[in-house]
Amino acid sequence: MVTQLSQPLPLREQHTMATVNLHYLGLVCLLAVTATAASQCYRDAGQLKRVVQAQEECVRYLRIPCARLAVYNKFIYPNDAETQCMVRCMGLNLGWWNDTHGVQEAAMRSFFHPDPNDCDYERRTYRCLHSQRLDRPAPHDEACERAYESFRCYYEHYGNLVVTPQFVRLNALQQLDVLLQCADMLQYPMPDRSFSCARTHVAGAEGDFDCVLRCYMLRTGLYSENYGPNLDRIYVQCNNYANETLFRETTDACYRRLRSDCQDECTLIARYVRECFPAGGIIFLESLW
Repeated sequence: MVTQLSQPLPLREQHTMATVNLHYLGLVCLLAVTATAASQCYRDAGQLKRVVQAQEECVRYLRIPCARLAVYNKFIYPNDAETQCMVRCMGLNLGWWNDTHGVQEAAMRSFFHPDPNDCDYERRTYRCLHSQRLDRPAPHDEACERAYESFRCYYEHYGNLVVTPQFVRLNALQQLDVLLQCADMLQYPMPDRSFSCARTHVAGAEGDFDCVLRCYMLRTGLYSENYGPNLDRIYVQCNNYANETLFRETTDACYRRLRSDCQDECTLIARYVRECFPAGGIIFLESLW
């Protein structure tokens, strides 16, 4: 049996088919882009980042020659103006530096791993900071040098750099943005979209706002439905608890007590936010006001 080959379409019909196919591909691409944009519109805000990733970004932002990046990626930091500003940028990028307040200690410590046999690393680090007056605010025009010297105190005395991704502390604007996005998604009215409005809702007994707080905790990665509060991240976000062990024991015991009382997930998280931290409200939202 002889198989008959299909006859080619006339040129006019070929052109029509090609046009339809192009329009179809364009529609598919448009839908794909739209779907991608929609999925990213409200992506989780909690971010993990590695030191080398922050360094690569800062080298690009500051227009530092790429040859220097190879040096930084070996964790070598020459004491020059270019490197000092790169380290400051890295600190801002990873949340361990603030030009006004200096080192954000909880965030900085998360990027270092002390030797378990070293009992003196904290004292040496703080003595290094204190000797250079790095443990107090200073003029912004010294920011690069102070960030570099602060980092050097940890790098030389606290421990080895952690190469795995670590949680990056959210700043006040990022926190407010997450709250407002959660309010939008849950259709919660916040007509005054400001810092003071957010403070009023967090501090008050707003029943419907409880689910907004739950959304905030989930989206920032500070809480998981399966594992509860992520104390590692919450400690970094809080930033101002000197005694980490006491912080963990106190907040964990408070959460377990509330979990035995609360059946509703929104109520549980809202009470955790309002009752398990000082000042009657969530300490890591304190920077909003």
